[in-house]
Amino acid sequence: MAARKIISVRSVFYTAVSLVWIFGLSAIGHIIMVLVEKNNPEIKFDFGKICFVIGIVTIYLTRFLKNDGWQSFVGILGGFGLWFAWEYSLMYAGDRMGITYAWNGSYPEYRLMEWSAMALIMVFTYLMYQASVRCNFIYFLRRKLRLMRGVVATGKIDNYGPRTAFEYIMVTWTFYVLLMLAYDEQLFGAYSWFTYLVFLGSFSVFFYLCYKLLSYDKFGANLKYAIPTVTILWNDVEILAKWGMLKEPWVHINWPIMSVIIGGFVVSTYLIVNDLRKRKREMLEAKDIV
Repeated sequence: MAARKIISVRSVFYTAVSLVWIFGLSAIGHIIMVLVEKNNPEIKFDFGKICFVIGIVTIYLTRFLKNDGWQSFVGILGGFGLWFAWEYSLMYAGDRMGITYAWNGSYPEYRLMEWSAMALIMVFTYLMYQASVRCNFIYFLRRKLRLMRGVVATGKIDNYGPRTAFEYIMVTWTFYVLLMLAYDEQLFGAYSWFTYLVFLGSFSVFFYLCYKLLSYDKFGANLKYAIPTVTILWNDVEILAKWGMLKEPWVHINWPIMSVIIGGFVVSTYLIVNDLRKRKREMLEAKDIV
């Protein structure tokens, strides 16, 4: 039996910075959408097109990056851009189809997203049978459902960028659909047992995933696995807002709180970039020595 890796101050640092960065990125994404909608709604669909181009180009550029940390960092930004484009495409569809703001508080784009559940299931089914997918959750389901016909694919992955971008999109998509199904009054409802179960489950799993994150001490892995960790916590933030127990600062433009979040994002970005540059220099020096 393999010995468990000892949690170090280094791994705590990498975990904390990764969580702050992913959370800050999500919060800033929300506030950008709110500011565009309130101040320049006429440009929102053009903005969505720009996000699409930036996302595609950013993911393509990851092929030129050698370090898995840089690939994960840039890949997340690419997935973030494509996710923005997806949301704006649903806004556009909502406008074209005349879908209105729901009485239970769901925006038109999220009402449409709820019914992408079948598409999500089809993609997830493919991933379940794809031997090269190394997602811990999918790997767990493969073992429990006896879907594996052999060992999971092994070997070095040369390009983490597109994988990390896809992970960001899939995780965000999955939990948005889950929340929309929970809020739907004809299925469950915002105050139903199911929504309370999602809240409890998300709160509990978040701490478990934080504990698992402490096993990693490199930004490549920490950033990658911080995506589901933060997104699961975000479920509770969204549900508390739906229950009226929390006012989201990125929706109501609470600048004092948002300034702290933006500040944390800037500092964490600096720490990540600085560390990745340092590691690159160390790799180059090691090659020179050899």
